[in-house]
Amino acid sequence: MATPSGLSVLSDSGAPKGCTNYQTIVVIHGYVWHGGIFSKLLPLADRQGVRVILLNRREYPGSTPYTAEERALLPSVTDKPPTDDTVIRSATEMLETFMQQRARELYECLQTLVMDRSIPPIRSGTEPSGIILVGWSLGAMWMTALLSHVAHFPVDKVNLRDYMRRIVLFDPPACLLGYPYPEQDPYNPFYDTSLTYEERGRFFTNWITSYFSHGDTLETFERRRASQVPPPTLASMSAEDFQSTVHVPPGVPGGSDWMLLHGCFMFDIFSKLRLGAFFLSPGQNGEAATRPIGDEWRDVEVHYIWGDHSIWEAPYCAMMMRQEIDMAEKEEPQLRPITIQRLKGANHFAQWDYPTETLEAFLTNKSNVQT
Repeated sequence: MATPSGLSVLSDSGAPKGCTNYQTIVVIHGYVWHGGIFSKLLPLADRQGVRVILLNRREYPGSTPYTAEERALLPSVTDKPPTDDTVIRSATEMLETFMQQRARELYECLQTLVMDRSIPPIRSGTEPSGIILVGWSLGAMWMTALLSHVAHFPVDKVNLRDYMRRIVLFDPPACLLGYPYPEQDPYNPFYDTSLTYEERGRFFTNWITSYFSHGDTLETFERRRASQVPPPTLASMSAEDFQSTVHVPPGVPGGSDWMLLHGCFMFDIFSKLRLGAFFLSPGQNGEAATRPIGDEWRDVEVHYIWGDHSIWEAPYCAMMMRQEIDMAEKEEPQLRPITIQRLKGANHFAQWDYPTETLEAFLTNKSNVQT
């Protein structure tokens, strides 16, 4: 069912039995795989005393398609980046506007959930409460966009700062947070220009669902050769599983997610959103600087979870993020609270292969997947 913002609620586990105060986990899915890929969390919610709400982004089942005006903000895709400054500036501004709109609709969707579904706010003390907002894979871009722009959104009837406990970046590849690829073998089949667009889709699907064994250094991150055991997540899914979790149209050439990914990679939008999300505006005497409308959520934790058997971009992203945090601590810019969690034994689809451990990781800092 679509909310007024255009996003849809695919599933809602409901308030846990006997609980008036509980934590609510709201999940934003990634590329092609919609909220159904998190469906194994739903039967676990009640016993954990939490509520799980799975959202579908625009153009996925149950949601509202983008308008012609919104799609016009996605620039045409070419294998070679433009060199004209006017073209670059125009495309960058359009993509920034597009993601600000997506952040606003997620913000409004959360307000609607709080009001219509009586989501409890954060309580004082140690009692579990509040909202944990999860962005998986491409969905992490919705998290960085929200944090980048939230101070510009009106509070209205619901001050979401009273509800937001943690924002989880769940195993996004390094490119989706805008970390520059290393010179040594920066492999990602999605951007492999030696392949046709159709071949890229097939190679990417097999690659992203596989398990990889990595060392502890950049040189020992495995780019291509997947492990034989465990098999790829895709191999364990039935035809019915696939049908209930995948929606292909946004990810094919010309689809909205396909155009967004290529455009943001080409025009460096990912890094702009990461920097806007991680680094706070300067404040005076411990207070936030003057902002246009709302609240910057300065003390809301950003929690990065990565699977250490995911694609090589996961350990690389964790490495780059640690370096960024260390540098910020030395130079003393105002950095949002950021924590990093290694989910041992997990690939990019831990929510499907290890749902119990994934749910626990969202709620705590435990890393207890076993293979």
